[in-house]
Amino acid sequence: MKKIILFILVITISTLVFATTDITVWFSWEGQKEFQSLVNDFNASQSNYHVNFVYIPDMTQKLQISLSAGTALPDVALVRNDVIGMLASAKDITPVGSVDALQAFTKSFELNGKIYAYPYYADLQVIYLNKKMYNGQIPGYNWTLSDLEQIAFKIKESGHVGIAMTSSSSYFFNSFYAGFNGGVVPLKNGIPIVDNSGTMKAFEFYNQIFKVDKIAFSYNKSALIESFKTGKAGMLVQGSFLIPDFLSSKLDFVVLPYPNLDDGSPLPPTFDAKGFVVFKDSAAVKAFIDYITSAKNEEYFCKPTYKLPANIDAMHALENSDSSFKVLDISAQKGLVLPTTTIFNDAYSNAITTALQLYLSGQMSLNEALSKAQEYINSQAK
Repeated sequence: MKKIILFILVITISTLVFATTDITVWFSWEGQKEFQSLVNDFNASQSNYHVNFVYIPDMTQKLQISLSAGTALPDVALVRNDVIGMLASAKDITPVGSVDALQAFTKSFELNGKIYAYPYYADLQVIYLNKKMYNGQIPGYNWTLSDLEQIAFKIKESGHVGIAMTSSSSYFFNSFYAGFNGGVVPLKNGIPIVDNSGTMKAFEFYNQIFKVDKIAFSYNKSALIESFKTGKAGMLVQGSFLIPDFLSSKLDFVVLPYPNLDDGSPLPPTFDAKGFVVFKDSAAVKAFIDYITSAKNEEYFCKPTYKLPANIDAMHALENSDSSFKVLDISAQKGLVLPTTTIFNDAYSNAITTALQLYLSGQMSLNEALSKAQEYINSQAK
């Protein structure tokens, strides 16, 4: 009997010691194939932990639904930095401590002095220029808004749209909002300020290119990218995530960083950072994070997807091999890290979109549109 009991104890202990710990990881956006490959490699590299990979088409919506319904959350999820405020308020994530990455990455996931995600990669806004529609000299990386307008005029003269961009989208406007306000989003006690001279200048610039000079044309989201791919527009203002698509489409294009304002100050592109938030911390989670964010594996993931890696060694390796990564690095140095607060993501975004629509359509004067926008933002902050 003692031998049987001892045997059972040995088996039980062995099972506990050698049991595999499962963790669930939610992933979204581009790079599903590359990320799945890394997950497979991690699972095959050791027997202690196993990652269950789940692709989520709309991560933000999925998290919102899970939080409101109280349904199960994963161990780890790849998120965009603008949901950090929501997740931290829900008290479902904890700070991750210090991380070694560009300051823009750490700022992207920082809230009240604490970092709430392990940075993974970033997309940045860039300018795509179709070389078939513009055979002049390609501008250098220090080009200006005046250079942008001159190229757009030349493209327009050939019968094409100079610049394709959505005129009322906060996604595009944020860079001009910050650029004409000294390179930062103007805040007062955490509340975005739009009824000021800098924002007025940004609105006036939009009016000049869309309504006066008509070198820019506004497309809705579905038609915006297609306008560039089909040759309707010579320049496109969009995110760097489109580079692989345009390469596979055999387009003859060049990627340029955002131009500077004419006084030399930067027009900062939005730094769209993605990182891993942890809902259930464990040794397995830490091992997976360390594996996936190593220089070798970040380079593997970012090279075909044209993401700017958070790992600095991976970033340097990629920018030395491809000029597009050089543009991403330059863009990151002046990248705009947007506030992650709900007052900015909801109230400001809604107000500025409406104000642009009313002003550019002539339904409101500039002063009235921005005054009304500020009133709405202030009312939502109470």
